Amino acid sequence: MDKRLFAFCLGISSLMVWPWLPSPDTWLWLACLIVVSGRRRALACFLLGLMWAICFSHWQLSWLQYPTLFTRSQIIVAQVDALHSTRPHHSQLIVRLSHLNGQALSPKPKVLLNWQSQQPSPKNGQVIQSVARLRLPHGLHNPGTFASSRWLLGQGVTAQASISGVLSASAPAPNEGVRARAVKALREHTQHLAAQPWILALTVGDRSGLTRGDWELLRGLGISHLFAISGLHIGLVAALGLLVGRLTGRRWLAGLLAVALALIYAWLAGFSVPTQRALLMLVLWLGIWLWGRFWSGWRILLATCTLLLSVQPWLVLNQGFWLSVVAVSAILALAAWQKTRSLWRLQLGLSLLLLPLVMLIFGGLSWLSLPVNWLLIPLFSVLLMPLLLMAALLLAPAPLLSHALFWLVDFLLHHLMSLLQALHTLASPWLWLTEAQLGLILALLLLPFLLLPRARSISILGITVALLAQWPAPHWQVRVLDVGQGLSVLVTQGKQALLYDTGNRFSSGFNMADAVILPLLRRLGVSELEYMVISHNDQDHSGNRDYLAKVLPIKHRLGEWHLGQKCRAGQHMQWGRLSLTILWPVQLTGHSNNDSCVMRISDGQLSVLLTGDIEARAEYALLATQPLLSSQLLISPHHGSNSSSTSAFIQAVSPRWGVHTAGFNNRWGFPGAAVKERYAQQNIEQLVTGELGMVHFISQDEQWHLMTHRRSAVWYHQLNAWLQHTKPLE
Repeated sequence: MDKRLFAFCLGISSLMVWPWLPSPDTWLWLACLIVVSGRRRALACFLLGLMWAICFSHWQLSWLQYPTLFTRSQIIVAQVDALHSTRPHHSQLIVRLSHLNGQALSPKPKVLLNWQSQQPSPKNGQVIQSVARLRLPHGLHNPGTFASSRWLLGQGVTAQASISGVLSASAPAPNEGVRARAVKALREHTQHLAAQPWILALTVGDRSGLTRGDWELLRGLGISHLFAISGLHIGLVAALGLLVGRLTGRRWLAGLLAVALALIYAWLAGFSVPTQRALLMLVLWLGIWLWGRFWSGWRILLATCTLLLSVQPWLVLNQGFWLSVVAVSAILALAAWQKTRSLWRLQLGLSLLLLPLVMLIFGGLSWLSLPVNWLLIPLFSVLLMPLLLMAALLLAPAPLLSHALFWLVDFLLHHLMSLLQALHTLASPWLWLTEAQLGLILALLLLPFLLLPRARSISILGITVALLAQWPAPHWQVRVLDVGQGLSVLVTQGKQALLYDTGNRFSSGFNMADAVILPLLRRLGVSELEYMVISHNDQDHSGNRDYLAKVLPIKHRLGEWHLGQKCRAGQHMQWGRLSLTILWPVQLTGHSNNDSCVMRISDGQLSVLLTGDIEARAEYALLATQPLLSSQLLISPHHGSNSSSTSAFIQAVSPRWGVHTAGFNNRWGFPGAAVKERYAQQNIEQLVTGELGMVHFISQDEQWHLMTHRRSAVWYHQLNAWLQHTKPLE
């Protein structure tokens, strides 16, 4: 049975690596293979999981083929499922569409809705009718950048939308109102407590009150799991129910009470993925216990995963799901191996087994995580969580006693978090890892597996791949970052770096410095910038200028800075083996785009031309004043706008590669069709960051070698190609 359950889960999990989404007719061929597989039941279960994943994916995505869905505004009717994030005048809601332009939808797709309004955002359960602009769940694609498209599908979200008008909004549905009233009562009861954000996170899973500094604290000390309602919290609630139920002497009553309390707690927490997994495992274990049978922990885990993935196969795209599964698997493996109930040994083994996954997902590790968790897990399990749960349960029947317990929890949590904050500030425990460091640590962690014959080949392969990360870097490299509709180019030689423009920064708080630039610099081990060049003052080029100057040491500032060296034609700087030459402007004209700082970087053999947003007028002036424009690599002016990239300019530069820094499906239609035709007429290979993600070139054998040949070859990164009925690998 275990092999069949594992094979079914493996078949569904294969959707993580599909290069494209198979045709919906594939299910028929898979069904035939299942029939002829005979007694190979594990193979049949694998094919069944694969078939279900394909059918489910097409079923969920079928509505995206609605005519003109992404080309004009739509009238939608949707019910609010959850608040994803809330800021002043800006919220993100996960809604479920019931009607599109008056037509009922089945299934009802989930959409991530951006709400920007002076009015309060809708509440959970409300039904809204609105005019919205829909777009595909497309994310930025750079090393270290959060994979938003994968995250969205992992939440069941198949599109994003922006509100352009609200027509009506109803009252919350009755079933949603019960939870909303309970959360509201708890919020009002604890509003005077200093530790209210932590209390709400632990009781109802509402972490909206946590600040950025709070999240940095949780990550830095490796204790985020303590404030995300999961198996630990569900287990404590169930244990409380078992304890009370066993006092009656009736086994079935104890199990029923444990399930009821756990179900209520999971409902209050919004049935997040970790709570679903923990609740299912609890119900299975209690059901088998009451039945008088025995199932191993592995079988219960496999059965839980099978049930979850049968309902929502896209959970395999959710990192939280895999963290939960790997954590439980590690506990089961350690329990079987150690044959002991030593808590500290279990915690040590669990930390080591989870370390590779944590490093790969978060790009770093906390050297204080282990000792801090040794202290906090017993404290939360034995003291804080029981007190908090009792306070929440007594809120309605005994408000005075509940208030006293909340006051005690507030006192303990407030002082505990203050001590942890002081420890975090003093020790700075979070260590960001470069690609080379990550590869070396993973190689060291895989060494013990060489002693296991069955795992030897896998460990040798992993160690080889990890050690390849230590290979010396090329002489210099150019990375044209995917920052949406904007520009940012990173030029490196060794650990030294030059950044040309910084991408955009938005009123919602989202910015390309935190999302793209800083994660990439950390992966490369770059801790300071030799040069930062700002081409001109447009927000999509200079939006993160001041912020980056606060968080990074910058030796030389060029271009549009309040304090720095202005760009003027004729300036020349030597940076290691590279020469930096400013070609434009000769003098400021007052036209922001045409005053862009144009820079040519060369090692004497290879060169790259960075052009900002210059237009035809500046291009013709460059042709008249600069005899040396030729460069093998050209970052096209003004993102490929029709107002730039004249035929004469392209011919003078004569590049082999032309990179258009245009956002995916941008409203201006960059790069323009006429521009692409002009480049094509001169046999120049063109690349678009919005389609490929970050474009990476390395210098090798006196030539530019392109490292980015296509966007990550996984189907959920290429839904646009799927909609156009093409396979991205063809």
